[in-house]
Amino acid sequence: QLASSGTIRSETARFFGEDIELYRHQAEALTAAQRGDNYVVSTGTGSGKSLTYLIPIYDAIMRDHPERHTVRAIIVYPMNALINSQLEALKAYRERNFPDSPVTFEQYTGQTRNENRQSIIDNPPHILLTNYVMLEYLLTRPFERTLLRTTIRELRHLVVDELHFYRGRQGADVAMLLRPLQGRGQGNVQVIGTSATLATDGTRAERKEAIAQASSKLFGVQVLATNVIDETLKKVTTAAVPATRDELRSAVGADPPPIVSDDSVVGAGVDAVVSHPLAAWAEETFGLVMVEDRLVRRDPETFDAAVRKLTEESGLDEALCLERLRAVLDAGNAARPTRDQRVFPFRLHQFLSSGSSVYATLEAPDTRELTMEGQYKADGERLLFPLAFCRECGQDYYLVSLLESENGDKLVPRSALVEAPDEDIPGTSGFFVIDDGL
Repeated sequence: QLASSGTIRSETARFFGEDIELYRHQAEALTAAQRGDNYVVSTGTGSGKSLTYLIPIYDAIMRDHPERHTVRAIIVYPMNALINSQLEALKAYRERNFPDSPVTFEQYTGQTRNENRQSIIDNPPHILLTNYVMLEYLLTRPFERTLLRTTIRELRHLVVDELHFYRGRQGADVAMLLRPLQGRGQGNVQVIGTSATLATDGTRAERKEAIAQASSKLFGVQVLATNVIDETLKKVTTAAVPATRDELRSAVGADPPPIVSDDSVVGAGVDAVVSHPLAAWAEETFGLVMVEDRLVRRDPETFDAAVRKLTEESGLDEALCLERLRAVLDAGNAARPTRDQRVFPFRLHQFLSSGSSVYATLEAPDTRELTMEGQYKADGERLLFPLAFCRECGQDYYLVSLLESENGDKLVPRSALVEAPDEDIPGTSGFFVIDDGL
């Protein structure tokens, strides 16, 4: 529809998929971009913030001699993982929808090989994905500086993702980097920011004003409060939220939605979940709250706190409330929604602090003991070993050292300081120290 009306080029619609339907905040961002305004998108995690800048950037390139290979947009991310994910998404759009797309994109990070860096300098991409550290190198190191000096005069878009990341001294450092970068674009650079959490206090108008002021300081150009784009939410569940204790008791007592076991049935299980009254209660408890006649995302709530709330409001046994609430969430997790369906408007997270290690016994995954206490043995018998986790796939590995002893080889936990009985390892006096190295 946007392509047919001339709002975007047909090539833009083809690249991103002609069958997708934009959310309101994505459409508002496109309108702001085409007005030439600086804008900030402040919406929740998973709301499609990347399309709020990728669509207008791609469309602008298609309208301005895409055969000229110059840097038209720089997108700055705080972490390489976000860059890698965005690059894979762009590649997927191209391979699936528009294999011969004339718009090019590349990442430029510390992981980029030297030969690839030279290729980028020799044949600049239209869209450059980088981080704030590499951005500084691009501006200061002679080798990279060539890229900006020769091609960046056509820079039209500067995007900073995850604006809330840039606070304090680090925020000031990045702000100082952005100013000369905009100057290289001959003053015609449109700045765009995104973030899920920039301001949470005050009314909606006050939050927008606070976000606009913070963004203006970072970018060094004015971002109007009217160009702070937030989200419009709607309920997913179709059942009414239980309003009385009796209605809530009835919702808890109702049979929970069935768990879908067949992954191949698209749409299976969705209706049973969204029409369940306890799912409606869960949506309100975990996900949504009405503020100023507008649905907004509720502050995060723990599962345990929700169970206590359900127990107090219903007057039922806590074990029953826990069982039924978990059953509803499990059914929602197992449901197989279509592309246009939603089950819950929130995500559940479990956080493990990085301050300590996870320890496990040397046993099969379904029987081993897991703990974060760090004692030497579990149950006074089984030896515990620290675990390390792959950053790429999450696979866990035991940190062990193989030591020779009079009674044969031993696997010993690898940690800086582990208490061990004298008889386990000859020559020790209560403790042994092993250098972790790399």
